[in-house]
Amino acid sequence: MSHAPMRDGARLHHHSLGRGPTVVLLHGFAMPAALWLPFIAPLAARYRFVLPDLRGFGGSHQLALAQPRLLDQHADDLADLLAHLGESEVILGGLSMGACTSLQYQRRYGMAGVRAYLHMDQAPCVLNGPDWRDGLLGSRQAIKLGQWSGLMRDLEHWRGQRFEQIPAALRQRLWQTLAEFFSHAFAGRAWQGISGLARHETLIRRVAPTSNWPVYMDALRSYLRDDYDWRPSLPAMPVPMRAFVGMDSTMYPARGQLRLPEWVPHCELVRFQRCGHAVPFESPRQFVWELGKFLAAHRRELRPVTVTA
Repeated sequence: MSHAPMRDGARLHHHSLGRGPTVVLLHGFAMPAALWLPFIAPLAARYRFVLPDLRGFGGSHQLALAQPRLLDQHADDLADLLAHLGESEVILGGLSMGACTSLQYQRRYGMAGVRAYLHMDQAPCVLNGPDWRDGLLGSRQAIKLGQWSGLMRDLEHWRGQRFEQIPAALRQRLWQTLAEFFSHAFAGRAWQGISGLARHETLIRRVAPTSNWPVYMDALRSYLRDDYDWRPSLPAMPVPMRAFVGMDSTMYPARGQLRLPEWVPHCELVRFQRCGHAVPFESPRQFVWELGKFLAAHRRELRPVTVTA
């Protein structure tokens, strides 16, 4: 486990595993980076994987946001991490919020230091509008985001207080909301049932710590408020791109994701049948196989670099 210095003085936690050309994988919302480990283990003899805990999550949970826009923060942190690694080019991959971070990085930095990009189950636009109906939660978006807004208003009164001081009924509303949100990550009933365990505070706090609990509200608020429409910037994608699409995803309907080549003509699509948003978890064998194929296709373009901590 290591820490990389950020421009605001924070130290971002990340795991580093394996030997060879470097691959940076970015996790999804409320997902600690360590959950990548079972999927990369079969490939760690050929690649060095760097797995950052994005600010506010996992080992970086205690880090406060230094700016109001969540994905600007994560994109800037990614730039600082890549600078810390000291490599001319890496392969970058992002799932869900990690994919959003990658697209925001492309918008702000033009994919500097990246040789190829793996995009995992994320629409090119988060919020629905007159010309886009395949954003977060698809047709259910307006109802669900309205519920989230109400919850955040109620929780805002408790900002600055310890999580345990929030009334139990309000805490339970938070966990129920997150459990329902997590259920949209899966197509299979078994996985949906497991996600329902997030309703139990003693269990979910093992995965989502609460010492810096307002960061979860800041993340959801950013999705509701900020301009996360990458369709205008995607045509400038300068590196090879491949997109993994869960064909039964309800978090981001596959119909919208399959349109990615409209903005990035060189984007290659890989369809995961009978699979929801959480592609690695619902289709682990296909995921590891396709990840290995993608990395092998770009391995010859990269040379490993010895990095000193």
